[in-house]
Amino acid sequence: MKPSSSSGQATPQATHAGGQAALILIMIMAVIGAVSVGVASRSVENLRSSEIESTSTQSFKAAESALELALQTKANVQDPEGKYSAVVSSGGTDGFVADTVEAGDVVQVSLSGASAGLTGLKIYWNSDAAIKTAVLNGNGVTGVYSVSYSTADPNTGRVNTDKFSVPEAGGTFKSVPFTNTITIPINMVANPAPQLVRILVLYQGSSIGVEPVGGTLASQTLTVNAVGTAQNNVATNLIFSKFSDRVPAVFDNVLFTKGSLSQ
Repeated sequence: MKPSSSSGQATPQATHAGGQAALILIMIMAVIGAVSVGVASRSVENLRSSEIESTSTQSFKAAESALELALQTKANVQDPEGKYSAVVSSGGTDGFVADTVEAGDVVQVSLSGASAGLTGLKIYWNSDAAIKTAVLNGNGVTGVYSVSYSTADPNTGRVNTDKFSVPEAGGTFKSVPFTNTITIPINMVANPAPQLVRILVLYQGSSIGVEPVGGTLASQTLTVNAVGTAQNNVATNLIFSKFSDRVPAVFDNVLFTKGSLSQ
């Protein structure tokens, strides 16, 4: 019987098993590290997105505040701390184009402040719509008021019934093509003087163009360019344009005066 002996070294099987365990441990640590980095990266990204959203909201609210203040005062706005500002500008003295106006709705043209050389308004429109214009004249001192009307309808089948006049061929105004046009006379030195023109669209909607003849109009549009700034110089720009305030179309059916009225 041979005596047994021991050298104190691990067997090849034990060494191999230990190596596998170490490799598995390293892989597990690597996976945990990758997951940790991914979670940290996502947290930083979410935090950054939240900061950007918060800053954008602040700049938007600042621009909105400047816009509202400018509309109320109709004047430029400048925050002393530089958080917001707004610039007010007017336009339409050389005419304007109103986007689609629904049937039964009205486009209003202010004549108060128009040049003395203004002799008429050229009205453009499209489609099979008809229009009815009303020039409202008034003298606030004497209390004398008058209204003069003009009508036009491109539909010859309806003209026999509504007795409107037939418009002239249209053209292009402010880069917008139109199929119909009519020119209504304006006498700025008359007494009572013309104050405004109401253009009623009938039968169907259409865009409406208004071009002054012989002079310029008063301002017809108001545009506000507002800017709000938050931290890190994040800025939001808001631009708002509107036509001058007008009386709703329903009031064309009733006209109150404090003096005589002729049509």
